[in-house]
Amino acid sequence: MNVNDLKSFYNCKTYREMSKILNISDVAIWKWNKNGIPLKRQALFQIQTNGALKADLKQNVA
Repeated sequence: MNVNDLKSFYNCKTYREMSKILNISDVAIWKWNKNGIPLKRQALFQIQTNGALKADLKQNVA
């Protein structure tokens, strides 16, 4: 998954709106957009969305 997948799932118009919904800093969203979402965080989102979003196991992000 990527930041745009999250943005789409949560029906956000901006990354700032998404950061408020997820209670995550704007800087973290920016870093995820640039470097990818860490796999552990992706797994958490997969659980929270009941599998609607899937963790990308091929992504090699710490």
